[in-house]
Amino acid sequence: MSVPDCEASGKRPASRSHRNPGDPGRIFVFRLQFSPSGGGSGPTFAVGTAYRQVAEQRQSSMMDDPTEVWKAQKHGFDVWPDVLRHAAADTPMKEIAAPDLERMKWYGFFYRERDHPGRYMNRIRITAGELTSAQAREVAAIAYEYGHGIVDVTTRANLQVQGIGIRHVPAVADRLAAVGLTSKQTGHDNVRNVFGHPFSGVLADELIDTRGLCRAVTALFIGNRDYADLPRKFNICLNGAAEHSLHFWTQDLAFLACRSGREVFFQVLVGGNQGQQPHLAWRLPVLVRPEQVVDVTRALLDLFRRAGSRDAHDRARLRYLIDRIGADGVLEALAERVPVQIWPELDGPGSASRHDDLVGWFRQRDPGLWTMGLCVPLGRLAWKQLEAVALLAGRWAGGRLRTTHEQGIAVIDVPDGFREAAATDAAGAGLSVYADTLDRNTVACTGAQFCNIAVTETKGTMFRLMETLRQRNVALHGIRIHMSGCPASCAR
Repeated sequence: MSVPDCEASGKRPASRSHRNPGDPGRIFVFRLQFSPSGGGSGPTFAVGTAYRQVAEQRQSSMMDDPTEVWKAQKHGFDVWPDVLRHAAADTPMKEIAAPDLERMKWYGFFYRERDHPGRYMNRIRITAGELTSAQAREVAAIAYEYGHGIVDVTTRANLQVQGIGIRHVPAVADRLAAVGLTSKQTGHDNVRNVFGHPFSGVLADELIDTRGLCRAVTALFIGNRDYADLPRKFNICLNGAAEHSLHFWTQDLAFLACRSGREVFFQVLVGGNQGQQPHLAWRLPVLVRPEQVVDVTRALLDLFRRAGSRDAHDRARLRYLIDRIGADGVLEALAERVPVQIWPELDGPGSASRHDDLVGWFRQRDPGLWTMGLCVPLGRLAWKQLEAVALLAGRWAGGRLRTTHEQGIAVIDVPDGFREAAATDAAGAGLSVYADTLDRNTVACTGAQFCNIAVTETKGTMFRLMETLRQRNVALHGIRIHMSGCPASCAR
């Protein structure tokens, strides 16, 4: 990456104008000035307040959306006493008010109308994909004791347990908390699971370990009533690896590591999304220092909360705000809060054209240790499989696991001498580092088996398709198959 060195050249950066793509007739003018800190930190960015008119429009339109009506009547956090009451009474789902069923998603419990007689899914937040053996065993036990005995790994590296009855919801929340896990704010209009490269901290060629930043960003919004009242969901990820896969271009906010000289910065992508109108993220021409990541996140969440659309829930993601104010408007709001460095001629990250390969053996930064990346076909685990992986991680490694955004799971810190033993135990549980191309290159969402909005079944259909292709000796090379049960395209 080539970063302009304005101080070395002795040139003052001139003002620059950028046309707003959301309003071609409108031009933003920016003034570039040097940071007083020196040391090659680059110019800071100072602008006006053009985005504010969007925020002023919010109050007049926010009640056009029924979702905003019930959110205004009672905050999602305030449903928990009602949940405890319903659990004690074993209240049937049909007798619980519809807005309260939605509010339960603020605690990570999703009502499943198709899972008769009315059960709930629990989505567990796995920040940075980090999971201990003890935590994994507890999730497996919860699935066995209270659910259908299955655990799904999602495309945000969450874990999901299906089939929980209302009477067991408080016990599930308590048991998760006892092992340091939470499902809070994993649904609806909240910031979802914050993840990075699944092998962060042990990658041999990593530019920066992002696990601590994932935790710091998560601490910003967990339990915060303001950040639990967003116009729509908000996806955040960080990648400290030298290369960046396609997944990072589909996030509302992504921080991608890059090196300039001896320093590591993050480039920033905003406004990516999937769904009926997918859009790859815009790149902001800024460099962000690691210590600025939380402040940048806070500033962009504040912008989204204040100026994002509240009048149409299906057009409320961050990308629609950017459609209206342009990436320049995002820069304007960001620069008012954080002294970001702007480089108009900054070389962007390489083109997004590949997915991460996270199945197999990967040598870690410590040459005597390995990561064992296991393929979980379509992300679905039986509780016994999750328990088996947790046990082998404790027996043959350091007792640490990673969930992946490719719906897989990995065991880190496996010593050279224990590789075969660990792989044998995994194979005994039906999981392998040597999975075929069909298992490795297929993704499916929850589908109509459990999901309320899916219009068709996915996992069962995909499993049947995979078996048919095997029978015909078809392998997938450079081809991936993703199957989503509705236009939301969760199987991204």
